[in-house]
Amino acid sequence: MRILTIIPTKLDSTRLKEKNIQMISGKPMFHHSIEYAQNTIHQNKIIVSSESDKVNELLPNDVFFHKRDLDLCGDVEVVDVYLNVIKSIDEEFDYVVCLQPDNPDRTNTFDDCLDYMVNNNYDDLITVNDDYKRSGSVRVFKYEHLKNKFVSKRMGVIKDSATDIHYKNDLDKVKEKYD
Repeated sequence: MRILTIIPTKLDSTRLKEKNIQMISGKPMFHHSIEYAQNTIHQNKIIVSSESDKVNELLPNDVFFHKRDLDLCGDVEVVDVYLNVIKSIDEEFDYVVCLQPDNPDRTNTFDDCLDYMVNNNYDDLITVNDDYKRSGSVRVFKYEHLKNKFVSKRMGVIKDSATDIHYKNDLDKVKEKYD
């Protein structure tokens, strides 16, 4: 399978300054999502979307940078960011895996989420937290469905206990796990 992974890594967080590049276990937070995406048996193109050149400077060589328009920062629907990335590339994929950068401690593997999506023939899959609320630490789309802006008719959920970092105390809790 050909996979496109998108990691939206904006730096304009209002609750925790430059949240997505805060250091956890010696690396910027969003690097945990990159490493998560790299741990797959599938062909996987990883793109980090950000408005910040600072993020681009922190990317590993095998990860691509997408310069995000400022109108796609702030309080916008993240699916619009994914669509903007897809519009900017001229390649086809089977699935798009979208990883929020502020969930560094996911409990399911990348391939487990993808396999669950494929085995259940879902069009769209999203993670829920321990309270069964939508968390979105991982979201998987059939590429064609997302590209064509189809509303998902077959949506699945998978439980994942990843920490959703919004505030400094969330960040501190995760750092304790890694240290």
